[in-house]
Amino acid sequence: MSLNSEQRAATIREFQETMSRLGLPAERIGKDFGVSGSRVEQIIPLKSGVLEYPWIIRAYLLSRAETQGVELTPFMALRGNPHDYWFLDGDFIDRGEID
Repeated sequence: MSLNSEQRAATIREFQETMSRLGLPAERIGKDFGVSGSRVEQIIPLKSGVLEYPWIIRAYLLSRAETQGVELTPFMALRGNPHDYWFLDGDFIDRGEID
C-alpha cells in the first residue's frame, strides 16, 4: 500500500507539526534512537525506504505527547494499530529500533 500525494503531504506536515508542538527537533529524536538527526530527517518526509520507520517515529511521538500531557491532532494516514496492516512488520515496529 502506498499513500497518495495528498496523504503523503499531510503525513509529512503532521510529523512536522507534532515535532514542533512537542519541542522535539530531529537531532533530539535521533539521539533517543541512537541515530543522527539527518537519519530522522530522512524518515519524516517518508524517504527512508523502510515502511516501518515512520510508524516507529509516530509511536515515539505519541508516547512523548502522553508523557508531556500534550494533545495532538491525530495522524490521518498513519492511524490505528500497525499490527492490523498486513504489509507492516508489527514486531519490527514494536522493537522501536532505527538503523
